[in-house]
Amino acid sequence: MSGTTAAPPGGTALAQRSTSVPPAGREHFRTDVEGLRALAVLAVVAFHASVPGFSGGFVGVDVFFVISGFLITGLLLREAQGTGRINFAQFYARRARRIIPPAALVLVVVALVSFAVEPLLGVYNTSRAVLASGVFLANWHFIGIGTDYFGASVSESPVLHYWSLAVEEQFYLVWPLLVLVLFSVARRAPLMSSRIILLGVGLTTAASFLFSLTTTSSDPTLAYMSTLTRAWEFGIGGLVAAAAHWLSREARRDSSRRIGFLLGWAGVGAVVGSVVVLDESVPFPGTAALLPTLGTAAIIAGGILVANARGSVGAVLSVRPVRYVGRASFAWYLWHWPVLVLVEGHTGQLGWQDRSVLMLAALVLAVATLHLLEIPVGRWKQLARRAAPATALGMLGVTVTTSVALATGSSAVDRLSSTEASAPVDASNFEQVFGPDTKDTSGPVSPNPLDAPTDEPEPSGCLLDKEVGPVLSCTLGTAGGTPVVLFGDSHAHQWVPAFDKLAEDNGWEVFVYAKAGCPVHAIEPRDDDSRFSNPECVRWRAASIESIVRLRPELVVVSSLHTYLPDQEEVLEAWETSLDQLREADAPIAYLRDTPKPVEDMPTCISAAFDDWTRCSFPHDGVPEPVIQESITGRQPGVTVVDLLPYFCDGSQCVAVRNGLLLYRDDSHLTATAARSLAPALAHELEAASLVPAS
Repeated sequence: MSGTTAAPPGGTALAQRSTSVPPAGREHFRTDVEGLRALAVLAVVAFHASVPGFSGGFVGVDVFFVISGFLITGLLLREAQGTGRINFAQFYARRARRIIPPAALVLVVVALVSFAVEPLLGVYNTSRAVLASGVFLANWHFIGIGTDYFGASVSESPVLHYWSLAVEEQFYLVWPLLVLVLFSVARRAPLMSSRIILLGVGLTTAASFLFSLTTTSSDPTLAYMSTLTRAWEFGIGGLVAAAAHWLSREARRDSSRRIGFLLGWAGVGAVVGSVVVLDESVPFPGTAALLPTLGTAAIIAGGILVANARGSVGAVLSVRPVRYVGRASFAWYLWHWPVLVLVEGHTGQLGWQDRSVLMLAALVLAVATLHLLEIPVGRWKQLARRAAPATALGMLGVTVTTSVALATGSSAVDRLSSTEASAPVDASNFEQVFGPDTKDTSGPVSPNPLDAPTDEPEPSGCLLDKEVGPVLSCTLGTAGGTPVVLFGDSHAHQWVPAFDKLAEDNGWEVFVYAKAGCPVHAIEPRDDDSRFSNPECVRWRAASIESIVRLRPELVVVSSLHTYLPDQEEVLEAWETSLDQLREADAPIAYLRDTPKPVEDMPTCISAAFDDWTRCSFPHDGVPEPVIQESITGRQPGVTVVDLLPYFCDGSQCVAVRNGLLLYRDDSHLTATAARSLAPALAHELEAASLVPAS
């Protein structure tokens, strides 16, 4: 007999309670799942410590996602089946009580430590990231600034790992609504209730997985950190929770118990295999994420079938020390990355042994957080009984975090905006910047380090990025003027301001063919996620060369990053392939030598070195550019080298600032101001080589 139920404050009632909708399983607390958290966090920590054999340890995050999907879906289904409603206020209050206090503590500590030890621009960037993390939008913040998770280094944010916490919280925001809808539909068809819930969760999971597949190849950063591309991993856990009632019934059979043993150990093999076999070169998540996620699902499902029977995976994971690590896993995950990044920011990159010591130090912080914060808050009866106090605690944590982030960030901005940090430099006065009479090594710089990261060439459409677009991005100068081509990747594109000036002075029409990460030289594609191996990159280069040949320009200028490959013989062969094709345009080819590549982000470095710019000087990497030697010895006919290296380096030492002009906008590219100021130098080199076409 069904009856009508009223919803409590903050809850949502279902018009009828259906006893045919299955509960999520027999246990409300799974000791084996707690132990499984230990496996997940150990994988992540060892990966970030660069411990040999843990090249795929990043899949620990995927394990966490499946666990969360299983636990949350099971909790919601039990509540809906038992009471006919889902109390959203209590649900979110529990999440706030469990997650926000330790997460806020780490964020506040990171913001304050950053303010004390990091360069001003580092403080500003960290404050922005802390602010986004404090409101659980870290993943979209890092997606927005194009952060490469696998390229993370000491220059990356100390709260980069909060992207996964943001994904999880966004999942918690939406998933209860889906479960409520499915349960509401299921109660109207009692005989098919289980199938309806499984179908709904399955379709949602499949849709997210398909989106993840397509996005992994087209936009790796979005695919890795987006909630939409990761929701299917939670859904895998949700499917196990939705099938838990059936699995519990099957557990009575001896044959099912044998299957449970096999499932559990096969799942362990899949997860451990992922940790050992996968690495950063594998496109992820994509299909590669199926191995750890399905492995985790198998471990959980096997645990339902055999519980913690002797010899099972559950028995091993339920051992007290393993469970303790699992209990501390959340705090350990929160602490390990900022400890590593903040220490290596001052020591430089450490070996895996020293990194492992740092991970143990982070574990000490995690244990302290567990016993001094997490457990006391968890035992606070007032918070457990009522949603309002727990919600207020969560809001307090968010408020404190955002306030500290705003305070430290605004202080950094004020100091960076002061006259001591920024002063006008007449970049159009070539002699003032690059002349022999000015050898300043300290003082304000231009552009200001705060503005330098956005001091990029205009128009912005001249550089194609991830999108599939037209071969020709833009033109500069005089329409119908003498045709000149600038062709290459972002290291060619950085010279657009200089060529814009030359086009204006000489009546040129400059055709810019530039695509980020796509070199001029035809490097043989690899079976990995290298940008130059992307089929779109290969097609773009071929189509660009075909367009340039049809254009018949008076001059072709080519330039590319010089560190794509270490094998110089392969680099030369790739260059010869592209240069031979470009010679069909019957135009002189200028090879513009690549600019020196700094070892760190230059605006950040200079923001802490106004008193001595030389602290940000760096050695030239010495990596040869084989086309230069080939051209000098006459083995590349029609190719002339244009070398501006002396304007960046004094001997083997290269500078970040030249007489007040900040040369770099990041750890690789010139500021638009610097590129424009070097237009006279570029013009001089072209004239000296008789490469300036007649207008």
